[in-house]
Amino acid sequence: MAEDKEKKEKTESPNLDDVFDESQVTGEEEDSKKSSRRYRRRRPVDLKCPLCESGVKYVTYKDIYQLKKFTSVRGKIISSEKSGVCSRHQRQVSKAIKKARYMGLMPYVAIEE
Repeated sequence: MAEDKEKKEKTESPNLDDVFDESQVTGEEEDSKKSSRRYRRRRPVDLKCPLCESGVKYVTYKDIYQLKKFTSVRGKIISSEKSGVCSRHQRQVSKAIKKARYMGLMPYVAIEE
């Protein structure tokens, strides 16, 4: 009987092979490596200024529908890299948006509900 107890104790003791490794099933190691990398978004080279192509000489604060195209959903001004606007028109757009905000035509921040 003493031998049976010793055999059970030896066979029931866990080793490293018995431990469950969750990362093998879920693949967390691969996902953590991918998320740690940072990818830089590249601006398309052939992006043309939509305001230059449509023949706009000066952006006015009164044209709210045009200015809303250059603001995000939250009300922030979109950068020239994302919108494709040239630097001259980007300055005009930012000034016009700020002036429209001051006049009360556009919101400073979008309402969160």
